[in-house]
Amino acid sequence: MNWKPRQHFTLGSALIVLALTILAKTFMNTGWRCGNDEHFSCFELGIYYHDVTDLWPDGRGSGYVFWLLLVSPALLMPLAWKYGLEDTNERCIPVESLAVAMLFLSWMIQRPLMQKHLWVSAVLICPWFFLQLRRGLLVLTKWRLYRVFTLPDTTIDFSGLFPAVGAGWLLAHRANWTPWNFDPLIVLLTAAHFHHAGFTLPLMAGLNAKASPGCWTRFSCVAILAGVPLVAAGITCTHFGVLRFMEPFGVAVLVLGALGVAVSQIRRGFEKTHTGWVRVCFVVSGVSLLSAMVLAMGFGLRHVVPNWALTMPQMWMIHGTLNAFGFGLCGLLAWRGARRESGTGL
Repeated sequence: MNWKPRQHFTLGSALIVLALTILAKTFMNTGWRCGNDEHFSCFELGIYYHDVTDLWPDGRGSGYVFWLLLVSPALLMPLAWKYGLEDTNERCIPVESLAVAMLFLSWMIQRPLMQKHLWVSAVLICPWFFLQLRRGLLVLTKWRLYRVFTLPDTTIDFSGLFPAVGAGWLLAHRANWTPWNFDPLIVLLTAAHFHHAGFTLPLMAGLNAKASPGCWTRFSCVAILAGVPLVAAGITCTHFGVLRFMEPFGVAVLVLGALGVAVSQIRRGFEKTHTGWVRVCFVVSGVSLLSAMVLAMGFGLRHVVPNWALTMPQMWMIHGTLNAFGFGLCGLLAWRGARRESGTGL
């Protein structure tokens, strides 16, 4: 008898019960504020939500950063499962879907309410954190068991490790914990960095290195594996006022690796072996990454050449959107199309 579906159903049911218990305990005595300031029972009308402008702001607040972050677990990661570590049979789709839904819920609950019940927001993030931790542990277990390392496969494996780091920072943000006295916005941006640059960049760098082995693609893999943590370390050094060269150095390394991926994606878009829409997606992905990395380089050198840098809200609005939708989404759609056309495991 196959126990896996029963295990998935049991775990999913337990998480649903946990979520409902938390909501019932927290909101039993709270109300819903309407336009005329009338209050009703939360069980009659629902949860007290953010203002609509905060759910989808104009880019100046942290709401837009959180929504960009959610693009990765809600859209990009499901599209990339065919290239991930785990076999399809190892996926627990109901639990994954519930974890993503709880991510949405953790943000939609009204902030003043969360200041009284910070543990609720943190608990809502926990399923996603533990799923990413599980995936990271599977990568480490694979390395320990097989001990056969190729650069492309190792680079792809890191796309399962970096998001676990991002999930930890996201948990810290929702728990209102600011490690090393970082601004809460920096904590959220770090989480977004590891969910996007830490996921799609190593994944597509590894796919390009497998499809077109060569010095350029291998260099991209090495630069990205070094650049993602170097950028995080550089931001930390800048925060403490030491080794200020680390941030522009880390950004330069990551940008060089990303440029290699961008060129590889664009070149793949000119291969006539692919259908038209796949070629368009490859080109859009490469051009978007190229544009985003030019902006990232200017921002990384803001202490050296201030006139080249966009403001931080402009960066997450333009750079973040290009990375999430232009590079990430179009790139994954292109690779899925190319895989379907070729029938290979790439």
